[in-house]
Amino acid sequence: PLGYQRLLNDATRPLRGWFYPETIDRVESFLAEDHSTRPFFLSVGIDEPHRNNIARPDAGIPADSTLFTKTRYYDAERLDARFVSAPPWLPNLPEIRRDFASFREGVRIMDDYMGRVLHALEHRGLADNTLVIVTTDHGIEFPGGKKTLSDQGLGVMLMMRGPGGFRGGREIDALVSHLDIYPTILEAVGLPAKPWLRGKSLQPLLREQAPPLHEAVFGEQTYHGSLEALRCIRTDRYKLVLRHDPVGPRMRQDGPSARIMESLGFYDRKIGHVELYDLYLDPQEACNRAEDPELAEVRRDLEARLRRWMEETGDCFPSGKFPPKPASLAAGNNR
Repeated sequence: PLGYQRLLNDATRPLRGWFYPETIDRVESFLAEDHSTRPFFLSVGIDEPHRNNIARPDAGIPADSTLFTKTRYYDAERLDARFVSAPPWLPNLPEIRRDFASFREGVRIMDDYMGRVLHALEHRGLADNTLVIVTTDHGIEFPGGKKTLSDQGLGVMLMMRGPGGFRGGREIDALVSHLDIYPTILEAVGLPAKPWLRGKSLQPLLREQAPPLHEAVFGEQTYHGSLEALRCIRTDRYKLVLRHDPVGPRMRQDGPSARIMESLGFYDRKIGHVELYDLYLDPQEACNRAEDPELAEVRRDLEARLRRWMEETGDCFPSGKFPPKPASLAAGNNR
């Protein structure tokens, strides 16, 4: 349904987890084929840096869950967490440091896999004519990250190398979004942008002293397991988040850090319909200033722009008529 012509993994056997251990082997074999007469688009998904999951029957995760199939197993208890700090928005507790050490080990494994892909491109003489894009679908999977519209949840890596001026060795600090990737690919291969695109090509940012690409970017979340409808607008300095009813505690996660934070009452804190943060003075988004009269004009401006964006995109958020949960559609349970 996604338009792929080949699936490199073995589709005849059931997939346990999200990633076959031999996926990178098959990527290397694919790149060894003759690609001199036809260009290719290759999508490689890597499970890391998800950590090894732990059975939790009370949360519906049995010991035989398919979530446990990983490309490489490692004993989290044996990882050296002595020189690891917790993420800065979480308490620096031993359990969280150990969990973050496990996350870092997953990053190391992912880096090894990506190195193999890049080496294969170099070895086959494809590197100079291949645009490589490395990104991910959400922020760090720790409390206050994934499943939120905080910068820790919205912010993801985006690394590019190849034709079109993406030579590497530079860090560009600019407001961009995944919507900008498709227009960037079109420009890199010499195709015109579609008139309906909301994203913009990233290539202008490669020029020295390039003007900002966006004055603001927008984010949304409706489902991730359960319904928690959020919309946000983020400028260089401010972020406004709107939360639809029912307003309640934040969506829970699993893992050692989440269980520690749950025991501390992290998920029981009530959150209102509107959040406003000054990211210059409060980069960890700890102080909601939605009711601060000093920022009343900022709130009015951002909320008007966010609601205009929702109207332009036909968003269901204002009406509250959200589509059925995707999993129920897939299971045929939406009647």
